[in-house]
Amino acid sequence: MSRMWITLCAALLGGCQSADFVRPDVPVPDTWPHLGADSSPATAAASLADRLWAEVLPLPELTALIDEALAGSSDLRIAVERIELARAQYGLERSAMFPGIDLSGSVTRQRAPGFDPAKNTIGESSGLALAVPAWEIDLWGRLADRTEVARREVLASEAAAQGVRISLVADVSARYLDLLDLDNQLEISHRTLESRRQSLRLTRARFDEGISSIVDVRQAESLLASSEVALADQRRRLAQAENSLAVLLGRNPGSIERHVRLDAIELPATMLAGIPSALLPRRPDIQAAEERLRGAHASVSAARKAYLPSLSLTTTLGLASPDVGGLFDSGRHAWSVQPAAALPVFTAGALDSGVALAESQQRILVEQYKATIRQAFREVSDALVAIEQLGAQRAASRRVVLANRERLRVTKSRYVGGITSYFEVLDAERQLFDSELSLSQSTRALHQALVQLYVALGGGWSGAA
Repeated sequence: MSRMWITLCAALLGGCQSADFVRPDVPVPDTWPHLGADSSPATAAASLADRLWAEVLPLPELTALIDEALAGSSDLRIAVERIELARAQYGLERSAMFPGIDLSGSVTRQRAPGFDPAKNTIGESSGLALAVPAWEIDLWGRLADRTEVARREVLASEAAAQGVRISLVADVSARYLDLLDLDNQLEISHRTLESRRQSLRLTRARFDEGISSIVDVRQAESLLASSEVALADQRRRLAQAENSLAVLLGRNPGSIERHVRLDAIELPATMLAGIPSALLPRRPDIQAAEERLRGAHASVSAARKAYLPSLSLTTTLGLASPDVGGLFDSGRHAWSVQPAAALPVFTAGALDSGVALAESQQRILVEQYKATIRQAFREVSDALVAIEQLGAQRAASRRVVLANRERLRVTKSRYVGGITSYFEVLDAERQLFDSELSLSQSTRALHQALVQLYVALGGGWSGAA
């Protein structure tokens, strides 16, 4: 018999001890792949995310737009309300660890027949008491584990809200850069349109003088019309982009005031990514995944402790009297203490299923945690590659534009001199137009890659909001 009690006590003591949380082992690279010149040990620990966003893209009107979006975004408000929901749930779980106190009062007056059917008796009673309803004493820490689950969800919700905030900053910045790119393309199209109008006037004059053929005139008219088509399409895309950004800011669709040229924006002198391990405590999505994983660990612990006996306590302290008038007389005090213990014996597999459910959820969250970290590493690596290659692409695009401008100048001179056909002029104008648009797009893509790198590194936001 004594051996059985020793075994039972050992099982109880083992059940009330929770294993410490161990963060899953995820391989972390020492350096970023495809990293360019900024990989020396002296700069390895530095990171672009350590800087304020206003220092990365020092554009006051963009800062004002971001502040407006942070103040008016419905997505961000929803994320904040999810924090409040999690806090309310935490309060509910935590309250179960403390006894509740009820104040109750009763007055009873009743009429009942006596032994003589002709005579009825009238009786009354009254009571006033403070009562502690069945309060479970948390012997093994099961309620504390449930409270820990709710607390971790609060922290995860806060991290998720920060992630929404940073994503909103990135989204506003990317759409703002889209607008600047479309402004630039619109300016290029206007300039090209005017150039083609002049070419058409020149071609018609040469046709009237008998120097050019009607084919040259029709080609010039076709090229002018195609410029008008491109201009109308760019105006449409520009208006739709403005509407998109206005709604993101919390406004009704409408125009967005801006005074910055895309080619006037300067990139930071250095764009360091830091060491990969620094990403883990900085990225909000990784922090949210870890907090939920910690909550799952506590949930498994709570499910296992459901096998252990529970102890509850019900107490009452107050006054009682057989008549209403004597309720507050001396000697009317009443109290009761009712402890109760319960041990699950047969639950039809409910406790086993509860543990299996909690452990399965924990395994899912472990894989989600690992996937989140791997995705974060990929986003940083992709952004670094994009910045390096888009920088080279923009430099090459500039050389192409300069070459095409010179080619168009020479070709027009040769056409006026009668050395070459108008077809070569058309081809030179077309290539210059395409190369100028390509340069604008590569410039916008390079700045957006900078935004992506800052967000991928877990950079925060500091503005007026």
